[in-house]
Amino acid sequence: MISGIYKLVDGSLVQKVRFETIANNVANISTNAFKKDIISFHRILSMKNSSTTDFSPGSIRYTGNELDVALETPGFFKIQTPRGIRYTRDGAFKLDVDRTLVTHNGDPVLGQNGPIAINGKNVTIEPDGRVVVENEAVGTISVVDFRNLDLLKKEGSSYYVFQGKERDIFTAENISVQNGYIEQSNVSPTGEMIKMIVSLRVFESAQKAIQFMDEITSKMVNEVGRLQ
Repeated sequence: MISGIYKLVDGSLVQKVRFETIANNVANISTNAFKKDIISFHRILSMKNSSTTDFSPGSIRYTGNELDVALETPGFFKIQTPRGIRYTRDGAFKLDVDRTLVTHNGDPVLGQNGPIAINGKNVTIEPDGRVVVENEAVGTISVVDFRNLDLLKKEGSSYYVFQGKERDIFTAENISVQNGYIEQSNVSPTGEMIKMIVSLRVFESAQKAIQFMDEITSKMVNEVGRLQ
């Protein structure tokens, strides 16, 4: 009886964490290039879980902004931050006061030769990542990929940090960049809401079963023990 309650509590905890993960996915439906998380458990009772990220591409949306870019191919933009190099697929770029190409967080977007300065008007970004200002190339946006995407960990603000070796990072080939577009989240609102409802119902069922088994156990202790 007690072991049965443990299993039900275990199941409730699983659904709680799964529900929280789904809720976070839903909350980021409108976040540029957000990648949904999936939870799988190795040790339920100890709650040691592994979270995997679904890196499948999101749809792209036209913005018309000359500095917005969306990657149609695998890879990540390389960003210089105060904490070191970070990676993102969020191509909502802008210019800072020094007219350097930066992310919405104000961090420089790295080109093949460092940060990219844009002094002039009529800016276009070619499909291969070249930044052209008034018909002159001023740099090429660096796009990299990884041998093991599982070593990319979310850090917030659409950034990822790579926890592997430098040799496992390589320059992405045959990239395709869409200028004037932004990649959207790969979260399916309908799919995630269905998962959320199922998880909630399973959680409620487990709670009711725990209450029922608790009542049975109480009767066994308080009533059956008094029988002669």
